[in-house]
Amino acid sequence: MKPYVSDRAPAYPLGHAPEEMDRLLLQARLYGPVTAQALRQAGLGPGMRVLDAGCGAGDVTFIAAEAVGPGGSVTGVDAGPEALDLARARLSDRTRGSGPGGAVGVGG
Repeated sequence: MKPYVSDRAPAYPLGHAPEEMDRLLLQARLYGPVTAQALRQAGLGPGMRVLDAGCGAGDVTFIAAEAVGPGGSVTGVDAGPEALDLARARLSDRTRGSGPGGAVGVGG
């Protein structure tokens, strides 16, 4: 039997409606410290370059940027334009203040 192969990227099952973006933001607040610890335990550290594939609203991207520090960089990508728009807006808000540690980019 021939495997099914599609030329279309699979859709995020929960979608990108505003309610889902709100859920992701709440989830990030709840699990942010655990996520940061998991990234450190996985070996993420200063000066590294990171790709966050499926970055959603950007929360893990921002946590990773703090871990890699000013000598590192993090790029977040997502297939959902709504998620990317939110991540870009949040990145803009963050960089007006103290901002994340490493250089951060968000693209599609």
